[in-house]
Amino acid sequence: MNDESKTEIALWRLAVLGALISARLEHGDRRALLEAAAARTHQRPDGRHVRVSARTLESWWYAYRHGGLAALMPQRRTDRGHSRAISARIGALVLAAKAEKPRRSIRRLIRVLERAGKVRRGELTRSSVHRLLRAHGLSARPLRGPGVERRSFLPEHAGDLWMGDALHGPLVIAPGGRLRKSYLLTQIDAATRFVTHSYFALSEDAVAHEHGFKQALLKHGRPRTYYVDRGAAYWAGSLRLICAELSIHLLHTQPQDCEAKGAIERWHRTWREEVGDELPEEPLTLADLNAKHWAWLGAEYHRRVHATTGKEPLGHWLAEAAHLRALPAGKNLDEVFLHRERRVVRKDATVRFGGALLEVRAELTGAVVELRFDPADPEAPPRVFVDTHFVCDTVPLDRLRNSRRPRRRGGDDSGGGAPPQSGLDPLGLIEDEHYRRTRLPDDDQPVKEDLPCTDNASD
Repeated sequence: MNDESKTEIALWRLAVLGALISARLEHGDRRALLEAAAARTHQRPDGRHVRVSARTLESWWYAYRHGGLAALMPQRRTDRGHSRAISARIGALVLAAKAEKPRRSIRRLIRVLERAGKVRRGELTRSSVHRLLRAHGLSARPLRGPGVERRSFLPEHAGDLWMGDALHGPLVIAPGGRLRKSYLLTQIDAATRFVTHSYFALSEDAVAHEHGFKQALLKHGRPRTYYVDRGAAYWAGSLRLICAELSIHLLHTQPQDCEAKGAIERWHRTWREEVGDELPEEPLTLADLNAKHWAWLGAEYHRRVHATTGKEPLGHWLAEAAHLRALPAGKNLDEVFLHRERRVVRKDATVRFGGALLEVRAELTGAVVELRFDPADPEAPPRVFVDTHFVCDTVPLDRLRNSRRPRRRGGDDSGGGAPPQSGLDPLGLIEDEHYRRTRLPDDDQPVKEDLPCTDNASD
């Protein structure tokens, strides 16, 4: 409380005392004036209407007589900075835990002390911890105001809307021993706040994201709408084709509007506070980081009541199972997630792919084909499709083998054997016509040119 506020309260107290300040008092007058003032309702400077007891008014009167206006100003508590609801020992633990990790939330601080056995479950309240932190200047959080109108919403059923996003994670020890940056790739159901899949990868490209999305689909079916930002991984043509084949509406945020995905952004904040801030200083292996992350999801996040939905995410998700959509019958998800590139087959029946030449069937020379390949498995050869129909697999070009390989004529792929015979001799027919036109008959009369025959032709 600043000096201006203290002075305003002192003046208000002086006004409440009223006639007691300057009146000539006879025996018994002071008690009557105190009781009359106590019977009235007074409006405080903050607008609240209150009543003040006669005993309190009398203490103000004595204070003013001995110390003037300054004595009516609010005095600092002698136990300022110490909570009356929290013992000194527990208060010191709360402050130390907050100072150790300043991003820890009040809920997280309480849960840590409860799990450590320092307090009983429910012994600490959010309000008492907040007052303690505020008294020591540790409760402030930076606020960010939205640039556009925002409204809190919940889809009606599970599976109506999934949100996908990436979060930059800590450094990890990658396979091979090198330190690499990690990325947390997540899909979350907006209606239940259930995380359908989430894992740490060493990249946030389209391949890593689509791997996580595929796992979510395999485990929980397909959403009706998939909401993502305009990052390169989510704007890729491969994701559009995947969603189109599975009848999923792919929806993107407006440019530079990541706050539109409020559900997953808030989940990221929860993860940073409860997991990210608790990670050790030394880098973990990628497998260990994922193990800690999945343990938190299963034992903590999915099993506690969510503040927005009022239900546990796991139980809420299971209760909505009837509204989930299964994968389309007859769809091979492995084929749906293959990436696709178009190529023109060269004259030597090869296509260029990945910096190398691959051979295809000879009769495809000059045709435009679609190569489908698994981006996560560079060793697997691409497959050749024409008009969405599978034609053949590709094989690496082997020029030495081709030097001994017999050639087929005309690109014939019938497998050998003589072609069927028509019995026609085009050159013989031309020769016969030529001589019939130029040769004279025995009576030296020219031969009439043959005319085409019709049903109505006459001699």
